[in-house]
Amino acid sequence: MSLSKRQIAYLNKIISTAQKVLDTAQLEDSKSGSRGGAPKRRRRSAAEAEKMRADILAKRNKGVSAAKLAEKYGVSTAYIYMIK
Repeated sequence: MSLSKRQIAYLNKIISTAQKVLDTAQLEDSKSGSRGGAPKRRRRSAAEAEKMRADILAKRNKGVSAAKLAEKYGVSTAYIYMIK
């Protein structure tokens, strides 16, 4: 099967577009994996969650900001405020 110049150009454009999409997806995966230096969110056991809550309460009483605690524990600031 022989392709015309126009068909070859069209296929090359499809290939380059697909490559750009794949490169963008890989770039987004690498960015989202780091989460700006914050620890990755994970499911905690009940004991771990209780220990974390106690630690958050103690640090909030000492004046540590909710944003810093949220970043450290990988939770939202709303969750930090909800605990208090």
